[in-house]
Amino acid sequence: MTEHPAPQPAVEQIRDEADFVPVVRAVWRDILGCEPPDDDTGFFEAGGDSLLLLALVEKLTRASGLPLRTLALYRAATIRKQAALLAELSRDGRGDPGQCM
Repeated sequence: MTEHPAPQPAVEQIRDEADFVPVVRAVWRDILGCEPPDDDTGFFEAGGDSLLLLALVEKLTRASGLPLRTLALYRAATIRKQAALLAELSRDGRGDPGQCM
């Protein structure tokens, strides 16, 4: 798998889902080793598996600087939904809505 560095956004300046789509897409490309089919295809449908999902959580957390949980990314299974999740976390700063206590 070729390592492509994910873009490092200035999270304070990102507020919209569209701002996060390229970040999520780049991380998917790195994790899956190929270009994602589109922004509405599920991670598992695109070739991901449970171990790659763990890698996705780690890399998206590093790329975004936002706290993410595996369950939240599992529920937000597409690039578009994961970008929306990151935008929500960035906007309100309340933490991960998928977090279990």
